[in-house]
Amino acid sequence: MIKSFAHKLQKVSTNLNISRIIRLIWDATKEWTSISIFFIILESGLFFSSLYLLKALFDTLSKHGVTDIKNEPEVIRAVIYATLSAIFYSAIKAISVYITEKQAGKVSEYVDDKIHRSAIGLDLSFYESPEYFDILKRAKDMGNDKPNLIVSTMVDIAKNLLSLILIGSMLIAIDWRLFPILALFVIPTMWVRISFADSQNTLRLIQTGLERRSTYLSSLLTSDIHAKEIRSFGLGHHIRKIYVKIRLDLLNARLKLSKERTHKELLTSMIATLGFFSCIAYIAIGSLHGKTSVGDITLFLVALPQSFNVMQSLSSGISTLYQNNIFVKSVFELFDLESSLKENPSPRSIPQDSQIDLELKNVSFIYPHAEENTLTDINIKMPAGKIIAVVGSNGAGKSTLIKLLCRLYDPTSGQITLNGSDIRDFSSFEYQQQICAVFQDFGKYNISVADNIRFGDIHHERSHRDVVEAANNSGANLFIDRFPAGYDTIMGRIFEDGHEVSIGQWQKLALARAFFSTSRFVVLDEATSALDATAEEELFDSFRERIGNRAALIISHRQSAVKHADYIYVLSEGRIAESGTHEELIQLKGVYYNLFNKNATTK
Repeated sequence: MIKSFAHKLQKVSTNLNISRIIRLIWDATKEWTSISIFFIILESGLFFSSLYLLKALFDTLSKHGVTDIKNEPEVIRAVIYATLSAIFYSAIKAISVYITEKQAGKVSEYVDDKIHRSAIGLDLSFYESPEYFDILKRAKDMGNDKPNLIVSTMVDIAKNLLSLILIGSMLIAIDWRLFPILALFVIPTMWVRISFADSQNTLRLIQTGLERRSTYLSSLLTSDIHAKEIRSFGLGHHIRKIYVKIRLDLLNARLKLSKERTHKELLTSMIATLGFFSCIAYIAIGSLHGKTSVGDITLFLVALPQSFNVMQSLSSGISTLYQNNIFVKSVFELFDLESSLKENPSPRSIPQDSQIDLELKNVSFIYPHAEENTLTDINIKMPAGKIIAVVGSNGAGKSTLIKLLCRLYDPTSGQITLNGSDIRDFSSFEYQQQICAVFQDFGKYNISVADNIRFGDIHHERSHRDVVEAANNSGANLFIDRFPAGYDTIMGRIFEDGHEVSIGQWQKLALARAFFSTSRFVVLDEATSALDATAEEELFDSFRERIGNRAALIISHRQSAVKHADYIYVLSEGRIAESGTHEELIQLKGVYYNLFNKNATTK
């Protein structure tokens, strides 16, 4: 039994991770933490002083008698001291509340910022991992209230510990047996609460996946992304039923656990109350036999309920802190994650040559947890000023190729070089400034038109003229000029005065970002799939002039988008099946010819 208790105690200590929580709070707000510690000590000292001066007052009255007028000055002094101490205690306690709120707010903002910094610093592979999303959800569930609660709980625990030490010393001064007896009866309640918190944390870990699923289903029902399909297929009530069932299953599991805790806590609370009144009976009988003074009895009657409340508060505080451990632990778990893309400690400078090439040499890649290569022995060169196209059927590995070029992943084998140097020799940030990609699932940002375009190059101060030029190059100016607010128009319907546009117009904004960018390479992944045939033809007929001396990689299922490329690579099952110019590949009558149209011509 002793071993079991010791094991449980060690588990509680490990799970609480108090030292790391304290370091987190200290890193977030050193100044306010120092002030808070000072006021905790001051408040506890004034509380002790108030009780002691109250005892001194009653001892004075008891010693000289309540009818002895000669001792009035001494009594008045005792009353004044006790009153002043109580006033100062009340004032310091009120100030402490503000200090705790201030400190908690600072910690909350610090944790929130660090969560976002950690998420930004992780590579794309984490965003294709369910385990990461479980960790991220638990970390984000910490919200603004959890750091506040943790700080205030730790402050309360510190205050209660100091108060318990001071009050306990008073009780021990009266009779050394009182404090141990009281503690013995209170500990079971604390243990039940901690055990419940442990079970609740385990349940939360188990339920995280279901919680994320219910959140996803809720977003289907409430967001604008799937609104059209939900209504046209009549899916709303079906999805709602699945959502309600998951929420009820989650709730029932929590209530079952809560019911078990309530039964146990009722029993331990009765035991604690029994201990409290046992101490009262013990001191009352002792006073009848003349073993305690009037001041001791008065102090006891004030201190015993206080100590009981402090112990209960301490018990509640520790269990609350332990209960919130799952959130804190997940935050630390998130903070400890490291990107699998390793940075060169001494990165090389990006070449400033006017002619700069990007090349894939014998590149193979397999996704984490996958069993087969997505890409195998890929060799592609993107010379400066040239337009390269990659075509292939769905699942051939085209989008994966772009992820590698953008260094969202590193190759499993082989290398990608910039002017002959492995891209891993450069800073990821510096290298990624050389690549501008318009992904197939491009972003639709509910911000102003101008900012939508500026996102293509936010690291340099650029003129509004550059924004307009980028819009002209993508064809987005044709609808932007019709907006009353022009480039200040908010896109989307989420916010007030927002304007929704067609998917093709959104795609033109994404293209404008690419044209606004000062990158050396432009990558278009089905970036014209939503454009009408005329708009696409106009874009690619003058595409070379629009990109200037930059190299471009175009991925498309449309022959019209790739036939003007200087060189075309055909991907099939993750390998280069064919390569050549449009005319050469048509004449070959192989994969490329069959992919588009057997009747294709060289026009």
